[in-house]
Amino acid sequence: MPGESPGENIDREASRFPRRPLWLLDPPELLETVAGEPWLDGRLHLARGPERIESGWWDGDDIARDYFEALHPSGACYWIFRELREQR
Repeated sequence: MPGESPGENIDREASRFPRRPLWLLDPPELLETVAGEPWLDGRLHLARGPERIESGWWDGDDIARDYFEALHPSGACYWIFRELREQR
């Protein structure tokens, strides 16, 4: 678009796609909850989500989860999920 700096177009394009973590724990760690809130050495604030991801239904190894971006009081950002089938 006329009048845009080169970085503006990249930022707009990137915002169309969901944000993803650079790495995942395998297996994932089970989080504690305190008064129904996720807890990891402090309360995690749910900043974004839920984003539902379902996969594997075709091979019997299905996964259905709601993912959230969670912020720790230290400033760390985590991608956490809740199992939909087991309600974890």
